[in-house]
Amino acid sequence: MDRMLNLIPNQPSLFPGEPSMLKETLSSGRIMARAYAATTATPADRLALARAFCRRTTELFWRGIDADTALRPQLGDLSLVELPEPAATLAERMGAIAAELPAELAIYEIGLTYNVMLPDEWRSAYGVFYTPPLLAERLLDQATQAGVDWTTCRALDPACGGGAFLAPVARRMVEAAGRCSPAVLLKNIAVRLRGYEIDPFSSWLSQVALDAILLPVSRKAKRPAPELITVCDALEQPVPAEGYDLVVGNPPYGRVKLDEERRERFRRGLYGHANLYGLFTDLALHHARPNGIVAYVTPTSFLAGGYFKNLRSLLAAETTPTSIDFVTERKGVFEGVLQETLLACYSKNGKRKSATVHALTPVAADKLQIETVGKFAVPADSSTPWIIPRSRLQAARMTHVHTMTHRLRDYGYTVSTGPLVWNRHKDQLRAAPGKGHLPLIWAEAITSDGRFLFRAEKRNHRPYFAPRKGDGWLIVTTPCILLQRTTSKEQRRRLIAAELPVDFLQKHDGVVIENHLNMVRAIDAKPAVAQATLNALLNSGAIDSVFRCVSGSVAVSAYELEALPLPAPGALKKLDKLVRTNGKPEAIEAECARLFGLDTA
Repeated sequence: MDRMLNLIPNQPSLFPGEPSMLKETLSSGRIMARAYAATTATPADRLALARAFCRRTTELFWRGIDADTALRPQLGDLSLVELPEPAATLAERMGAIAAELPAELAIYEIGLTYNVMLPDEWRSAYGVFYTPPLLAERLLDQATQAGVDWTTCRALDPACGGGAFLAPVARRMVEAAGRCSPAVLLKNIAVRLRGYEIDPFSSWLSQVALDAILLPVSRKAKRPAPELITVCDALEQPVPAEGYDLVVGNPPYGRVKLDEERRERFRRGLYGHANLYGLFTDLALHHARPNGIVAYVTPTSFLAGGYFKNLRSLLAAETTPTSIDFVTERKGVFEGVLQETLLACYSKNGKRKSATVHALTPVAADKLQIETVGKFAVPADSSTPWIIPRSRLQAARMTHVHTMTHRLRDYGYTVSTGPLVWNRHKDQLRAAPGKGHLPLIWAEAITSDGRFLFRAEKRNHRPYFAPRKGDGWLIVTTPCILLQRTTSKEQRRRLIAAELPVDFLQKHDGVVIENHLNMVRAIDAKPAVAQATLNALLNSGAIDSVFRCVSGSVAVSAYELEALPLPAPGALKKLDKLVRTNGKPEAIEAECARLFGLDTA
């Protein structure tokens, strides 16, 4: 049953609706702060300004919650600039407003300001994206259900950012302590809670969040909260002799080049390109003790991507997923992030069982709609894409799909990407036909309703290509199905395909296909399924529903297409006849639904 999760229970506002109004005011201030940061001359200047601005904001926040205690000194040797008066005034106003919010929400708002003021290069390199308190609370609730005991657990956030997880973990430890002496409680937390952070300013902000959460205990104990953050590269930290009961966080993500030493260290979870969040997942498995819990916010791309096949095998070998929550909204959840995300909990070396899957939809700043989707069990071959429905409707439809064992190769086809990376051949693009010029097929040539339309309408696109000696590998002369490589879940269809017309190929003696298209081509002269029949299947709503349970990113990869569960080739006789006789589209769609068992779902 759907339910609502409140972000700030038991913390009354000064007047009804205050948190939302204060957040709107801070959001307006953040827009001005970002505009001011954009006027700086260099990325280094912008970084220094972001730190100075948010340092001043934090000082006023702290003055508002505890005027009697000095704010913790800056950690590390950071270059802070003197703020011009307009920027200082804005920072001070935002800090005073933040002090009216609950501490965890206030630090998150300050962290968002730091995020938007940072130079793009820094934010991307260090993965500075702060987790909304609403999702942090949800993930910790799931960790609790998975078995975390807040009275005794040792917890680590290896990329603690602005303290989005450390602060609520500390609060839960305090709430679970009962009548424990304040001084003893602070010592206890100092032993049990740890954070790593590579960005010194984020590390300091995370410590301020902990100071704010532990302030009532510190006052009673008459001593400051312990320093719990280590400024370091978590990937270089040694594995502790005593593991953690909980490794939690929102690790950085993005492709990264590894030296041989680091690649060897994390080899077991790597396949081809390395992604930071994959490395941090491996790190978490190293640092979690047996039966410990790993609770992470990550992109969904690891569920199906070819580069994550070894990571999936590693997770299956060393953990049991206990819960997987898909965040249904891509926009407006993580500032500056458009990737789909999920919240997942894993029990290290736990007994194999199915995980509960939920869909999470933020419906307000302080409310989350939670839909129970169903159960998920890791497939026998855990390196293959994990097919996980994102909604109840998808779950009902996937019952029959899980029994399908055939793949595109059984149909007699393989998938590859268009060979032309256009910006490597800019000087060979042509605006008009000419001697030796070949049509250049871009992604927009495949229309949303599955037709081929020769066109080049986007910026920098040209309709023709002038091959040179040695460019034969770029030229396609055989029939194929073209399928767009980049689509989003907001589109009506994720799979958008069309046949490359044979007469078009023959007329031009070949074409050049750009890299944003997939080519589905027959392995030999007589595939088990006719190309036109396969094209109809690929353009159906039925297979689109299946693909949405497989794909974890906006990319429609060859790897995912070749891993799609399909009906047996012999079962497509009726569909083949409908296609050959120009059957009505609704009849073809109905037959595709029947083939996937969706007609009875």
